[in-house]
Amino acid sequence: MEALARSSAPEDRHVGQGCAYILDDGDSCRSCGGVLRRGSSYCSQHHALCHVASGTVEETQRLREVEELARVVGGRRGAEGVGPSRRFLKRLERAVQSSL
Repeated sequence: MEALARSSAPEDRHVGQGCAYILDDGDSCRSCGGVLRRGSSYCSQHHALCHVASGTVEETQRLREVEELARVVGGRRGAEGVGPSRRFLKRLERAVQSSL
C-alpha cells in the first residue's frame, strides 16, 4: 500500500501514538501511525474519511444507513443465539477443575 504523507501543519501536531486507522495489505494489518490531527485518533487524511460532522446532510444520510442496516440484521442487538449445551458446560467445568 502506498505510504501516506506525514502532515506537518500545526493543527495536525498532537502528542500520542499515531494514527489509529487500520491499513490492510492483504497479508497483515497495521495502523497508519501518521501524525494525529488535533482532537482526533486519526491523521488528517483518515480523519476526513472516518469523521462525519454533526448537523450535516452527510450525518443524516449516514444515520439512515446505519438504522437500515440495524433493521435488516435485527436491531441494535442481534437476536439471542442458543447458548452452549449443558453437556458442554459440564465438560468445560471438569476441565477447569482438573487444571487447578
